[in-house]
Amino acid sequence: MPVLTKPPDRPIHLDPGRCLLFVYGQLQPGLKQPRSTSRAWPDRVRGLLYDLGAFPAAVKIDAGEQWLRGFVLEIAEVELVGELDSYEEVDKGLYRRTRTTTEAGFEVWVYEYARPLPPAAVGPIERWPANPG
Repeated sequence: MPVLTKPPDRPIHLDPGRCLLFVYGQLQPGLKQPRSTSRAWPDRVRGLLYDLGAFPAAVKIDAGEQWLRGFVLEIAEVELVGELDSYEEVDKGLYRRTRTTTEAGFEVWVYEYARPLPPAAVGPIERWPANPG
């Protein structure tokens, strides 16, 4: 699966049953990325990102002037709905899946943290982990 160094030229063609997901945490390339990922590229979305230790939390998607860094992944819609919603505990109210537009102009799904931030949350930060490597 290729990870591009920059976003592709728009518009892009998505095959039926495929969608775009913006990821900023454990689903990033090199970590636990979705198995149906066919391509990925770096991009940013408006919002605030916090480090909760084992995972990050993006809040206030589309609000304000701050950007958070991550990747756009092209994945299968069945994996998004059938597996990733469960992984992100959407049914338990931990995250909610919402739509946004990236800095490069791609309409994507993104998981937004749906609970109050814990007192130990660190941030806002631009990317997670703060020191990748």
